[in-house]
Amino acid sequence: MATASYRKFNYRVRPAKSIERKMLCETLLRLSFFESVENYRYIGFGSTTFADFILFHKTLGIKDMISIEKRETDKVRFEFNKPFHCIDMKYGNSNEVLPSLAWQTKTIVWLDYDGFLTDSVLQDVAYTSMNLISGSILIVTVNAVPDPRPDSRPFTEEEVQNYRLEKFKGRIGSDKVPVDVRGKNLEGEEMAKTCRRVILNEIEQRLRDRNGLRSAEQKIGYKSLFNFLYQDDARMLTVGGIFYEACDKKSLKQCEFGNLEFVRSDDEFYKIDVPILTHRERLYLDKRLPHGNSDDGKQIGLAEKDITNYVRLYRYLPAFAEVELS
Repeated sequence: MATASYRKFNYRVRPAKSIERKMLCETLLRLSFFESVENYRYIGFGSTTFADFILFHKTLGIKDMISIEKRETDKVRFEFNKPFHCIDMKYGNSNEVLPSLAWQTKTIVWLDYDGFLTDSVLQDVAYTSMNLISGSILIVTVNAVPDPRPDSRPFTEEEVQNYRLEKFKGRIGSDKVPVDVRGKNLEGEEMAKTCRRVILNEIEQRLRDRNGLRSAEQKIGYKSLFNFLYQDDARMLTVGGIFYEACDKKSLKQCEFGNLEFVRSDDEFYKIDVPILTHRERLYLDKRLPHGNSDDGKQIGLAEKDITNYVRLYRYLPAFAEVELS
């Protein structure tokens, strides 16, 4: 069995992931036009740090929380690290746990995988898409790194692309791969675009199935909100959006998600590129924000790219420090 990611990474000190959580949280606050956010249910994969659970409980006030953990062998450790009594631990594969839950409550689901997009992931996407009620949110995170080149012998670029396409088909099933996808669509950032396309196709297909016999007012729609691309270790893709009934379009409009600079409803990524700055450099820029410009940073030797990224992200950037606890 592969080593669990929580044994390799400390998820609390991954800056891009931390920024993503805060941006998600700011977006979720706007759900109050559908329902008081504190009345929502949150379903996620808490791991040993429960970072998203802590943030969503403290900031959003959500008390109905479910953490799915497939490694029951580490149950003692998960239970020990569970930060709040209101988190209900469910053990088993998400494909098994999700169908065992009731779905009459507005829910925020974050399927935060650390591996590739697979058939198992798409099964979870399909099930939640068939069951989330109006006002609910689905977020999916997957590894968007292309398969490594085979190293058994020298390969041509065409052979490498064919190899990657076959690996991709093997993970999600040939029927899930759009007919126009080629090996070149599984390289670099194209890999992330293809993964997003497959996930959205799955959501749209399930909504077509779900809406077949519904009246016009009861039909369920889906609006994309998130298209994050970031890299703390591996390149990760996060896509997600909101499910809504046609009769709730007014509530959806009142949320004004489009006013958030990082919300994306199209193929354009919102890239979380974290600039590496010293504490003094950050303080210098902070004193000039939100009305500073790139010339301010250039005066202390910063590259324009780092300044631009800092201006975009400074409200969400974490500050890490070494603290000795007695």
